Amino acid sequence: MSGTEDFDQYDFLSADSSGDPVIDPLAGSGAHFAPNNMPNSVPGQQPAEQVAGPPLPPASGPFTTISIRCVVNGEPVEVPEVWVADSLLFLLRDRLGRTAAKDGCGEGECGACVVLLDGEPVLSCLTPALVAEGSAVTTAEAYGERDPVSAALAAHCGAGCGYCLPGIGLSARNLLARQPEPSEAAIRESLSGHLCRCLPPGHFIDAVNEAVKRRG
Repeated sequence: MSGTEDFDQYDFLSADSSGDPVIDPLAGSGAHFAPNNMPNSVPGQQPAEQVAGPPLPPASGPFTTISIRCVVNGEPVEVPEVWVADSLLFLLRDRLGRTAAKDGCGEGECGACVVLLDGEPVLSCLTPALVAEGSAVTTAEAYGERDPVSAALAAHCGAGCGYCLPGIGLSARNLLARQPEPSEAAIRESLSGHLCRCLPPGHFIDAVNEAVKRRG
C-alpha cells in the first residue's frame, strides 16, 4: 500500500506521498467539490451548458412539468411529467430505479451522488434533471464486476461500507479516460470531492493504480 495513511482520512488533498502538504483552500474542510456558479461543478468537469443536449422547451411556474428524453447507461428513456425543480439524482433513483447514485448529504459535499453526464462527472443531487435532456447519463450500474475499476475497488476498498464506491468509481473512470497512467497527484485531485468515513485515501489511490494495471 502507498504511504498515504498518515493524514486526515477524509481528505485526499492533505498531503502527497512525500508527506509535503498540498496547498488547497479546501483541504480538511470536507467541501471538496466547491460548486461555483454551476450546481454540478466537480474536478475535471465541463460547465453543464457545454455538455447538455438541445435547448429545453419553455417552462415557467413552480409546478411546471415536462418530459425528458435522454440515454441512461446506453438505453434511450423518456420520463414524463418531470417537475422543473427535480434533481438528476431524483430522476435516476425515484423515476428510473437507477439507485447506484447515492443520496448522501444532499448538498454536493460528499460525492456519493456523482454520475457521468456526457462523460463528465457531475453532482446529481445539485444538477437539475432538465439538464439531462438529450444527453447521455452513466451510472455505476453500467459496469460489471469484471470491469477493471470495479474489480480494483473491490480488492482494495472492500473493507468499507461501500456507500461511496459508485461515485468514486465513476470519477476514477473519468480520470483514466483522460490520463491512462495518472500520477498520484492527479488521482488525489480527481477524487478530492469524495468523502469516505471508512477508509483512508491510500486504499483508493492503490485501487486506481491497480485498475491501471488491469486495463493494461
